[in-house]
Amino acid sequence: MNLLGMINEMRALGYTPDEAEARVCQDIVLKAIASSSLSGNVTIKGGVVMRSMTNDIRRATIDLDIDFIRYSMTNESLMRFIDKINCLDGISIKTRGKIEDLNHQDYKGKRVYISISDICGNSINSKIDFGVHDHLEIEQEAYCFDIAFDNKGASLLVNSREQMFAEKLRSLLKFGSFSTRYKDIFDMYYQCGKINLDKLSQSFRVYIIDDPNMRENTKAEIVNRVREVFASDSFRRKVDESDKRWMDDDIDKIFKTILDCLDSVEI
Repeated sequence: MNLLGMINEMRALGYTPDEAEARVCQDIVLKAIASSSLSGNVTIKGGVVMRSMTNDIRRATIDLDIDFIRYSMTNESLMRFIDKINCLDGISIKTRGKIEDLNHQDYKGKRVYISISDICGNSINSKIDFGVHDHLEIEQEAYCFDIAFDNKGASLLVNSREQMFAEKLRSLLKFGSFSTRYKDIFDMYYQCGKINLDKLSQSFRVYIIDDPNMRENTKAEIVNRVREVFASDSFRRKVDESDKRWMDDDIDKIFKTILDCLDSVEI
């Protein structure tokens, strides 16, 4: 494999230089994980999944987000994981620098910086954010990623649509109109009509209603809180004008569709 050639192919498809490099890194890591003995111990989440589900309409973020399933997240285990996925012919995947602890308000994990190189002497750097999937009652879904350099793709576990929706809703409930995760609104809107309402109900219970750290304990409280956020003129304007907007639909339609979806869930 030639990294530079792969990046140029992505740029020819309309990717910016940074997006092209990130896509190549992500594809290589996804294929490497799928080819490794630890493929069943990870679930893929975040923008990479949304990018694939939307057939590239919703471009992925630069980082790759992974949650471990029944796998330790010590630094030694992370180093062992990177060593295990260094399994593709003609490609080397190595760690670089120190492993960082991630301590956000709603998330604790670790960040590993990696270097990917080929036999032609090309090298690109990336990073992977690791967390833990600790709600094992929420099943992960088998999914085949389209990989630019391999027609067979990469079959891996991913967060379900319902889990992604619930986690984005959880963040919106926590931060309300102060939330700056505007892309989440369009992600939630996209999933409306594509999600299983029974599974969504279960995800709501796990990530919101049964969580003692959340203020909303009923469906009515969830709907009222979201309706209150969407009624904020400032929030509406920021979402509507955000550079993270990846869907062109009218903002009133987007907000109404999300509220209708919440109303339709039986909890």
